[in-house]
Amino acid sequence: MNTEPRYRIHAVAEMTGVPAPTLRAWERRYGIPRPGRSESAYRLYSDTDVSEVRQLVQLQTRGLAPSEAARLLLEGGPMPAEPPPLTLATPAPLPGVTDQALARILDAVMAYDQGQLEREVRAALYLGTPMEVYEGVLAPALREVGLRWERGALDVAGEHLASRVVAGALGELTGTLTRASSGPRVVLACVEEDQHDLPLYGVALAVLEARHRPVILGQRTPPSAVAATVARLEPVAIGLSMTVPLAPGLEAGALFRAYGEASGGRPWFVGGAASTAVVHEIRAAGGHPISTPSDMRRALENAHRRRE
Repeated sequence: MNTEPRYRIHAVAEMTGVPAPTLRAWERRYGIPRPGRSESAYRLYSDTDVSEVRQLVQLQTRGLAPSEAARLLLEGGPMPAEPPPLTLATPAPLPGVTDQALARILDAVMAYDQGQLEREVRAALYLGTPMEVYEGVLAPALREVGLRWERGALDVAGEHLASRVVAGALGELTGTLTRASSGPRVVLACVEEDQHDLPLYGVALAVLEARHRPVILGQRTPPSAVAATVARLEPVAIGLSMTVPLAPGLEAGALFRAYGEASGGRPWFVGGAASTAVVHEIRAAGGHPISTPSDMRRALENAHRRRE
């Protein structure tokens, strides 16, 4: 196959069906394609580059994430003969009304139409219970937005727009429901240095369904802040969210021992995408790993029944 750079980026986009911005994003994030440069610094692609782009597209249609597909191509490993299982980044199709609501939200995100996005998110809140809407529409929408960003079909501005609008709606909803709640308090926070507090709203809804009252501390909450809040509010439980790996210099065992001490003997739970890598450290410190907001709800409901 010809490895001589010869095609401009828009020609490759027409040949492969992959938009030029996506080609640039894949090059930057995954190292594929690998174009040369003309004397005037324009990208030039070879037949080999075009073939790799087509293979990358083909692997994604089989269900691989772009990063995994690119890794296979770069390492020259065997291509999967059958589609791999779907991951959490590719939510299963949603039936009926929720399916339509999800599609309209994603259309508004892709159009960068903030007004329409806000209307669609607020309309979705009336389709079921708060947890049904979160788990059936809003969480899948955010996962799909993240997947499209990873594929280069959506830039970071679109991803931030979606997160901001959904967080705003969930913040108002949980605030309204919390003010109407008189149940025992549950403190919710992101682990130290984690600034992604959006998942806390889903957990807050689960806490409310368990007839408890969430207190959201938010981003980057160190053990000392949890300890101070526990002493002041005397909650019945603590929930921690960990969506990204710990920052350099933070040792998991020591950190979770500190959170265990901050809980003051109360049950404490840790969930989030990155928490699966430190399950041993969480359990060793006396914490309880959870996978979904519903796990938190069930644990609190069981504890509530024992108290009754």
